[in-house]
Amino acid sequence: QAANTSPSISIGHSLATQLSRRLTTVEKRLSEIERESRDLPVMPDVDAGGSHGFHSDFIPTSEKNWFAVTWQEPRTIDGIGMIPTRIITQSGIRANYGLPARMRIEATGPGRTGSFVLAEIPDTRLDRRHGEPLFINLPPTAVTSLRFIPIDLPTLPGKSVRFFALAELEIYQGEENIADSGEFTASFSINTEGGWNIRYLTDHQSPLGPPELPIMGKSLGWHADFGKTMDTPTWAVIDLGAAREFDAIRLTAACGDTPTKGPGVGFPLRFQLEAADDVESGSWRTLWSTGETDYINPGYNPALFRVAETTARYVRLSVSRRQVIDRYTSLRTLLSEMEVLNHGKNLALGAPVMTPDKQASITHDSTRVWSRAGLTDGFSSSGKLIPERQWISSLAWRFDLLCEKQKLDAERDQIISQWQEGFMVLIFLLLFLTIAGLLIWQIRMRLANRRAMRQLSLRISSDLHDEVGSNLATISLLSECGMDPENLEDIHMLSLETSLSLREIVEITLAPKHAAKPMHGSLREIASLMLRKHQWSFEGGESPELELSQRRHLLFFFKESLHNIIRHADATHVRIILAKSISEVRLVVEDNGKGLQEGSPDVMVALRTLRQRAASLKGRLDVISKPGEGTKLTLFFSLHTLSKK
Repeated sequence: QAANTSPSISIGHSLATQLSRRLTTVEKRLSEIERESRDLPVMPDVDAGGSHGFHSDFIPTSEKNWFAVTWQEPRTIDGIGMIPTRIITQSGIRANYGLPARMRIEATGPGRTGSFVLAEIPDTRLDRRHGEPLFINLPPTAVTSLRFIPIDLPTLPGKSVRFFALAELEIYQGEENIADSGEFTASFSINTEGGWNIRYLTDHQSPLGPPELPIMGKSLGWHADFGKTMDTPTWAVIDLGAAREFDAIRLTAACGDTPTKGPGVGFPLRFQLEAADDVESGSWRTLWSTGETDYINPGYNPALFRVAETTARYVRLSVSRRQVIDRYTSLRTLLSEMEVLNHGKNLALGAPVMTPDKQASITHDSTRVWSRAGLTDGFSSSGKLIPERQWISSLAWRFDLLCEKQKLDAERDQIISQWQEGFMVLIFLLLFLTIAGLLIWQIRMRLANRRAMRQLSLRISSDLHDEVGSNLATISLLSECGMDPENLEDIHMLSLETSLSLREIVEITLAPKHAAKPMHGSLREIASLMLRKHQWSFEGGESPELELSQRRHLLFFFKESLHNIIRHADATHVRIILAKSISEVRLVVEDNGKGLQEGSPDVMVALRTLRQRAASLKGRLDVISKPGEGTKLTLFFSLHTLSKK
């Protein structure tokens, strides 16, 4: 089963087992049911034969199909067992023929006025029952009569009439079945057809056979020597070991040596049951006899014979006529078990057996034999015999466990199915959320790219305006002033500066992967271009590795500083220092000009622009200036403080 289970079912079962307390409880109870069922008797596979039992009239109503049992003296009962009838009809095998869906048992008893409800069966579960017996445990109750009243009887297919049928009735006083000690009556009973009679309710013949567990013994039972004629006598004597009191003898038929012989094969036709205190004296007392009438084959059922209370040591079965099986089979006598009972207790269990047979045992197959000792070994031909009450109550309990198991199996499957469906919903939900997340991520990435493109466009426009636009405007003005050498030199310088600015813009914005020139080199190149009329020096150690945005803002800060020196400082010498520590960059631009003039609009604009560039770098700008002594600008900013844009 595990190999054929899909992964989703296995995962659903695993999740349900871990997370569902109810499933844990259900599976624990199913394990308990399996353990409880192992030691219980099982329903036989074949009909044991014998009589059918009680059959009421065919009438439209249910409750009028009652039957009753009455005792002359009060009896204290504590259990009732009922075995359904199993017959073969034109529509097939009916294992619960005539069994009501609901039933009420009324009783009368000493000290009570009128009848009272002793028990009710609200649901016999006909849809699940396949001939299993019903058993009712009762508190010990003194009764003088019982009436079994069907409340809801099903109808036959295509007919509107109802009827009540039952194969066997057992009424217990402790371990003793006292049903056959009462007198039976009914509103109507079919007693003329073969196999149907109200007295068959207590003949111990039912479709279920003997009370046994499915545990095979070594012996199939007693196999007498073959007889030459039907009237060849034989006998078996049981030694109880001492004089014992008993009130019944039970004979259990054998299965036969081949399946084709059928149940009850070899059961004697005429016999008598006898008792004696001494086998040598020959003083046998007859306890029960078939007389001159052949005994009806009980099938594979125990045949119980009530006798007057007797005290004896030896009990004998004397067979005077054997069963004819068929013309090809030798005359034989077969019995699987003989029990001597005292109020339901078997006194003959394990007792020695004496027979006139030449052989004590006959081999049947590689594992089993027929033997005289098998007549009292406690085993039938197909199982270990147990007390009737234990047997019928255990069969009923097995059926109750089966019904509970079916209900729990359905609940377990439902729980697992729900968890499996939940698991699949969770998987689809996660898949949906993943796909939705990917779509949202893709949309956001597209929007971010669009914003980045807009920002890039704005930045390029701004840079072109700041760096290139002003230079081009100046070149235009100089060209209008005439083509003297000084103007041509300024135009040349501005064109070189514009070309350098364009190259820096392209490296920083459009081709960042190719912006590989060290920072020292870029600053030197700008200084050599812009400070061609000044003396200047450049000091620096290791070139810092900057983020692209830091590189851009630093270059613009440096250019703005040099522009201010060229335009306003009247300086002759400029000192430039670029230094890098572990986490900080320091840029110093110092000139020997006239210093900053407080209140000058041009100075205020220049300082504001420089401070904005420093703020873009998230850095700090220190300005030191004295009139006539020059100006010193110091920019500090941290490495890798800006996100890449």
